[in-house]
Amino acid sequence: MTSPQNPGVTALLQRMAHSMAKGAPKGWQRASISACADQHSTGGYGPVNVLANGKSRPGSMRAPEYLKRVFELDDTGADELTIELVVHPDGRFEATTSRAIVRQPGGTPGEAGHVYVLRPDVRPPDAGDLQAGPTDPTQAGDPQEAVRLLSAYIRKREEIFERGPGLQTLPDPRSADEIEHAERALGVPLPDDLRALYAVADGDDGRRLLDRHIWLALDHVVSLHHADRWWAAGTTWKHFTLGSLRSDGMPRPTVRASADRRGWIVFAESTGGDFLAVDMDPAESGRPGQVIRVGMHHDDGPVFVADSVTELLRLHLAALERGDYRGDVAAGDGELWIETGLPRRHGEAAHGDTADGGSDGADAAAEAPVHHAYVTCDAELAPLAGHPTLTAVTVQQAETAEALSLAPLRNCPRLYGLDLSQAKVRDIEVLAGMPGLQYLSMREEQWHKRTEHTGRPSGLAAAVIADASSPETLAAWAASLGGDADDIRFYTGRLPGHV
Repeated sequence: MTSPQNPGVTALLQRMAHSMAKGAPKGWQRASISACADQHSTGGYGPVNVLANGKSRPGSMRAPEYLKRVFELDDTGADELTIELVVHPDGRFEATTSRAIVRQPGGTPGEAGHVYVLRPDVRPPDAGDLQAGPTDPTQAGDPQEAVRLLSAYIRKREEIFERGPGLQTLPDPRSADEIEHAERALGVPLPDDLRALYAVADGDDGRRLLDRHIWLALDHVVSLHHADRWWAAGTTWKHFTLGSLRSDGMPRPTVRASADRRGWIVFAESTGGDFLAVDMDPAESGRPGQVIRVGMHHDDGPVFVADSVTELLRLHLAALERGDYRGDVAAGDGELWIETGLPRRHGEAAHGDTADGGSDGADAAAEAPVHHAYVTCDAELAPLAGHPTLTAVTVQQAETAEALSLAPLRNCPRLYGLDLSQAKVRDIEVLAGMPGLQYLSMREEQWHKRTEHTGRPSGLAAAVIADASSPETLAAWAASLGGDADDIRFYTGRLPGHV
């Protein structure tokens, strides 16, 4: 259901609508804005003007000022407010403000649906939890070899810059008691090779020795482990789509398909928001202590880098010995771009190896458990009946395809997500017999049939409408789901001078 209009917000929306209409081009049929605002910033799309020929043109208005003020006047206790406003040439305007409904990530207003978070206390399932642990639980790193490699690597760098004396240029080491105390604070043990390195030096004091990442001091490692992992903040229903399930890009996964895990210990950071971490909770083909990339530029999942910190150092030293580096040696600032060949994107592997050690990884891919199934064309769902690992299904059918039955999905024990927004379904009532469903995306007419047959859905944490044509449609859909009254407010009115 929707709450009554806030008079102050109504007046402000009217001013916004007037500004949008005033800036609209000749022949406009509709002007709209889709935005969000919080106490720090505003953003979104619009104004966008739709012309009689169906084409669109950008409009103009002082959007940030208005949006910020709407957020300030809202009295629903929203941390972030979504604002949808549509203006018509006859002077009518309609709008919604919502603390629980947002545009789906990754699309423009004409393409993206709306996500209604019905249960904000429930987080999306972590696909990494469904994956098996490592078949080889031993660490690939060698503490003594790691220390030897670090010493040789530093000496080689100093040789390049014609200075010394090697390891003595790094911060003082940490004692065994200090390292043990840090591990207790982390709640996760360090891999043996990284532990040995902290007994030699407490990071690199900003020298960016590891793939141009700063090797962090141990105290910083601990504090960062317990800090807000902002790069994983998208693991909420507001920022979730079934297509956003993460992967390390390997046929046999080495890294769990998670946004973040307790066993990932960041130990090096770049200046661009990315990190190197040791992974003490690897997937099937991984090894404890392997090195991975996480951070700002890895929204689609972590990237496997090396099987250990030992190997990471070995690759750095080998590159220097080959002469595979760039830098202004005369400047003496210690800056080197070392061509280590380390993987940076999904599916890459160091030294040209394939992920599973075979020729092409095809057999591994065929054997991998299925978590997210894409069903296209005229395919039926019967082969998925009772599937033990299936968690999500996306159906994308052509307009000429026959309607399919959802019945085979009723007995999939781990199924939590369905995207039927591009599907034809002949038995929508089957959804009522799927109590484990947490995420459901459909078109407006599908939602209408769903509630018509079985009433308001229970158990859903996130509902998506793919084609809400107006704020009024969005508000009516939200009301049919029976959420909190303050989740969405619907506003309507007319511009001054229009009857």
